[in-house]
Amino acid sequence: MAVPFDHIAPTHSTLFKHAVISQLQRKRVWRYLEQITPELHGLEILELTCGTGEDAALFGERGVSLIATDLSEEMLKVTQQKVKQYSLQNKISSCYIDVETFDETVFNKKFDLIFSNFNGINCISPGALQKLLQKLPSIMAPGGRLVAVVMPKRCLWETLHFALKLNFSKAFRRWTDKPVLAEAEEGIRTWFYQPSRIMRWASQSFRKVRTMPVGITIPPGFLEKFFSKRKRTLFKLYSLEKKLSRFAFLAGFSDHYIIDLQLK
Repeated sequence: MAVPFDHIAPTHSTLFKHAVISQLQRKRVWRYLEQITPELHGLEILELTCGTGEDAALFGERGVSLIATDLSEEMLKVTQQKVKQYSLQNKISSCYIDVETFDETVFNKKFDLIFSNFNGINCISPGALQKLLQKLPSIMAPGGRLVAVVMPKRCLWETLHFALKLNFSKAFRRWTDKPVLAEAEEGIRTWFYQPSRIMRWASQSFRKVRTMPVGITIPPGFLEKFFSKRKRTLFKLYSLEKKLSRFAFLAGFSDHYIIDLQLK
């Protein structure tokens, strides 16, 4: 049975490779991952909502043992193709997992890092996300980290851009506790979470290490066409973001943010 995201799996990687904004935002995420895991070799990592395996491949090339999971079987097929293409079969395995309902007992190991990149958490309902945060500690090694890249409820770029166009429904589309249809024809529901809300739900088992904006000066992906002709400006914005990333409060106003939690 087809599920949301199955239809974009064949073209997702190609579109991503040509999207400069997405590449710059992902670069910010990987810069952070490299800071917190200076020696990746030997780590056991679980990736939730792996998509087409872009991050799984990067981890594998760094000598990491990783299980890549996703709800979309078509996404997993693309991930498996990448694993084979880069000869990473001894490092990367894949597994069908619905994060809203999965049984954590299916894993027979403890993970040093559980990672979910762009928007995976946003596809989980509030109730299911709270249950997930309660389940994850049982499959984490002592001191293990949970790192996720999430869309907050406030995005200055998005609000200002669409407000100036007098399109207020889009300008304030994130400012709700209800799900938003990210792709209406496929019914992909998206929730937006402020860092404080996730931390409140996770506080029983986790302590916050850091929150960091991703896309506070780097624009959102919907401005790709505009900035593809203004790459000098875009790279200046990227440089500015590096300087502003130390201000944690900006995480709640950026296109995305990193939240890094450590098991107590």
